[in-house]
Formats: sequence, structure tokens, C-alpha cells
Amino acid sequence: MPAVRTAQAIGLTKNPRIHDLRHTHASWLIQDGVPLFTISRRLGHASTKTTEQVYGHLMPEALQVGADATERSVTAFQRL
Repeated sequence: MPAVRTAQAIGLTKNPRIHDLRHTHASWLIQDGVPLFTISRRLGHASTKTTEQVYGHLMPEALQVGADATERSVTAFQRL
């Protein structure tokens, strides 16, 4: 597998498995802001809940995004 050979060639001491590459792929999608639903489907998860349970620790900023959106909505409502 080319990705495994490349990882070994650059000196990674652990032999990467396909599952490791899957986690890396999902992590990169999360970092790039890809919606959880999309990531879940790409990984073949039956539910976004599974994706959230496995990768939720990589999404702490999502909580802040939600809080910021709520604050904007409340502020806009108060101006009415």
C-alpha cells in the first residue's frame, strides 16, 4: 500500500494500519470544517452519533461556534 510505504519511508516508527489512515482522514475533514453528517457518511457510520462519539474530542471549537451563533441571534432579537 503506497500510503503505508510512504509513512515508513519518512521514518514513522509505528507501522500504520488502514484504520490509522481512516482516523487521519476523518481528523483532517473535521479540521477543515466538513459537516459531521458528511464525515459520518464517508466513514460508513450508520449514525452521526457514532461519528460524534469517536471523533467528538476533535471538535471543541464546534461548541464555541454554536455559542457564537446563539449570541448573534439573541443580540439580533433584542434589537427588534
